[in-house]
Amino acid sequence: MKSKELYQQILGIEYPWEVTGVELSLEDEEVLVRVEYVSNTAKCPECGRECSIYDHRRERRWRHLDTCQLKTFIVCSVPRINCTKHGVLSIEVPWSESHSRFTVLFERLAIDMLLIFKKQKRVGELLRISFDQIHRIMKRAVERGLSRRDLSDDIRYIGIDEKSYRCGHSYITVLTDIDKKRVLGLIEGRQKSSALSLIRDTLDARQREGVKAVCMDMWRPYINATRECLKSADIVHDRFHLMKYLNNAVDSVRREEMRVISIKERKILKGSRYIFLKNQEKWTDKQRTRFQQIRDINLKTSQAWLVKENFREYFNSQSINDAKFFFTEWVHNAKETGLRPIIEIVNLFIKHTSGIINYVIHKITNSISETMNSIIQEIIFTARGFKRYESLKTAILFFLGGLSLYP
Repeated sequence: MKSKELYQQILGIEYPWEVTGVELSLEDEEVLVRVEYVSNTAKCPECGRECSIYDHRRERRWRHLDTCQLKTFIVCSVPRINCTKHGVLSIEVPWSESHSRFTVLFERLAIDMLLIFKKQKRVGELLRISFDQIHRIMKRAVERGLSRRDLSDDIRYIGIDEKSYRCGHSYITVLTDIDKKRVLGLIEGRQKSSALSLIRDTLDARQREGVKAVCMDMWRPYINATRECLKSADIVHDRFHLMKYLNNAVDSVRREEMRVISIKERKILKGSRYIFLKNQEKWTDKQRTRFQQIRDINLKTSQAWLVKENFREYFNSQSINDAKFFFTEWVHNAKETGLRPIIEIVNLFIKHTSGIINYVIHKITNSISETMNSIIQEIIFTARGFKRYESLKTAILFFLGGLSLYP
């Protein structure tokens, strides 16, 4: 079989396109496959009407899958038609999407490799293309995926959370679909205006009306933005953030106590921080023994820890009445300890009682957001950081957006 016929079949080229030549350059490690359009008419890419060929554009090259480890390019002068309705336009080529300099098969391979390696530089080296080229493939894939998103999707539960992404106080706000475990969108900043823009740009009016609840930390700008933009949605304060506040309070009590107890007691309490932060179900035998020693000398840190652990039972409440009763009792008992860091957190919880009670109604958490944040951190670390926010946004939506990426 001749090389022209071989590449005609390999590339799936059909009339009125035809492979007219194959050139091999061992010096450049390239194979050039020349393709021509051999008909006098073609369809308008806008309306599909059959039109006469007007002229041909300057010769262009599209990178294709390698042939025997040689870089392979399709070379063609694309015809232009003169449509009476839409004017002079370039026709579509069957091997590539508009404005791309890679074939569909090459882009699919690049996307697969990016999803596997998660390193743009590494994939670029393997495919022998530049970092900018591989990034443009990612960007087109994300734009393609966003355009394909079904706006008729019902989105019931969303999470909104912040993530730092550069040294200093550089934050992004991330909006997640809790049910489908995907990132819906993100924006720079964590102000009310940022959250409002993110919600309005990501969800259409019908979807905003359909949101039942939003899970978040007790960050006031997010609360205000949700109340303004999602009027029918409940606010649910994330249980993991609530426990984080209590953990911090316990650690504050421990640090304060370390300064006032005796040397003997200090030796027992010293180095116990992670015992109090860790779930007791995950304690080792050594940690259990150490904790019992601390309990035996009746330190204030043990009392603070007990307040925190008692609050875990709140999340097992089966009804709103049960939750309200438990919360009232817990607040009373926590204040009885007289521990300043604990009382400060209790007062904070009282201000956000409705958001805490709403957990019992919807049973949602921001665990998916926390998982996403871990993966985002991995993406940032793998890329050795991002100088531009737009590059970070592209990477996050590429890997976590649940998008249809392929051309």
